[in-house]
Amino acid sequence: MPKWVFALVAILGVLTLGGIAGFYSWNQARYVDSSYAFVTAPYVWVSASGSGMVNQVLVHTGEDVKAGTEVARITTFAGKTLIVAAPKSGTVGSLGVASGANVSSGTDLMAIIQLRQSHIMAEIPETRSRKVAVGQAVNVTLSAFPGTTFTGRVAHIGAATLSTLSPLLQVGSFAKEQEWVPVTISVNPTGQRLVAGENASVRIHF
Repeated sequence: MPKWVFALVAILGVLTLGGIAGFYSWNQARYVDSSYAFVTAPYVWVSASGSGMVNQVLVHTGEDVKAGTEVARITTFAGKTLIVAAPKSGTVGSLGVASGANVSSGTDLMAIIQLRQSHIMAEIPETRSRKVAVGQAVNVTLSAFPGTTFTGRVAHIGAATLSTLSPLLQVGSFAKEQEWVPVTISVNPTGQRLVAGENASVRIHF
């Protein structure tokens, strides 16, 4: 094979690698990407207002309720009926009680999740976190909606890394590893119902 062919292949290889490196650097200069992200939403627990037996559970997981809606009835050991109501509007989740169960006062019966206030929690590597600022535009993709891109904004940046926030990592020997900064992103679901806990990927624009 002629030498010029080897030279051409080598040149093309260098140009290809250079193009890949240049494209990567260009992206790094414009975006912060993270596939370590998920949907989360605020929630409140509905607790038993007294000890006794759960007489009725009047809602089911995934049901939408309004604040004040009766969600369960408890019959105390003295025979009195207690009405348990939802403290806030939202969607019933983590239903952990059934009719006939004995409960104590303060026992968590179910969670009410405010899905309308859903947001994205993303983990950004510490090496890139200085590029992120509140108000920056964000593209969000969700595993439940492949091929669809949602828009959002950076709403809050954590003041501490995730390892600092974990009490389990406050003791013992120190290992120098890459840290992750939690970033909260408000998202416009454009009419779609987001599910708390589902996986997401984000691209934060500088």
